[in-house]
Amino acid sequence: MNATIEICLSPALYPFRTTQGRHITAVIDILRFTTSVVAAFDHGVKAVIPVESLEKAEILKKSGYPVAAERDGLRLPFADYGNSAADFRNPEVAGKTLVYSTTNGTVAMKMAAANGPVVATAFTNLPAVAQWLGAMGQPVVVLCSAWKNLPGIEDTLCAGALAELLKEKYGFTTSCDSASMAITIWKQSRERLREVIENASHYQRLLSLGVDPMLDYTLRIGVSPSVPVFENDKLENKTIPG
Repeated sequence: MNATIEICLSPALYPFRTTQGRHITAVIDILRFTTSVVAAFDHGVKAVIPVESLEKAEILKKSGYPVAAERDGLRLPFADYGNSAADFRNPEVAGKTLVYSTTNGTVAMKMAAANGPVVATAFTNLPAVAQWLGAMGQPVVVLCSAWKNLPGIEDTLCAGALAELLKEKYGFTTSCDSASMAITIWKQSRERLREVIENASHYQRLLSLGVDPMLDYTLRIGVSPSVPVFENDKLENKTIPG
């Protein structure tokens, strides 16, 4: 089993990864894309189509798809939903295929998709994702969506938590300094996770926009069994391989 872990702390670093060939990418965007996607699947969404451009999102909306879209933290006027987990806590999303476009997370996901499956990862579904990755037994690159190519502490912490779990429970190995750094930061911060993230620049940015980052939900580790995997241009919820 070639189960290795590499962490890219921002999309700008992804082209310089050392992992070669096909691999699984775990995209992390805690505030808020991957957290919200997990919530959408928990509430019955059938599939999610990530798109990079707002123009494509608007075209797909005209074709009948419900759309979730934001730029710079704010919901777009044409969108049916924003980028909050709270938007998907209603029965009307069940069974639907949702088009989704965000400032950072969907761009990172589309970037990574050329190299193999991409799994949407958050604190809420962290153990389920780790179990799925452990069962797959393939090299993993953890890609932090961050904020406009600058690293963010919230995504780095989740990446460290995932890397620690993969190493300790599923036998993954790493020679990546970013992974070692992220694990160290996670271990130092796990007992005061909320305090650390409340001081993060992106958390403060969302607050300044009047957006609720929903930390009571966002930081609940392992409350979701959903494993949203991006293949063939859409995210679908995968079961754990036997």
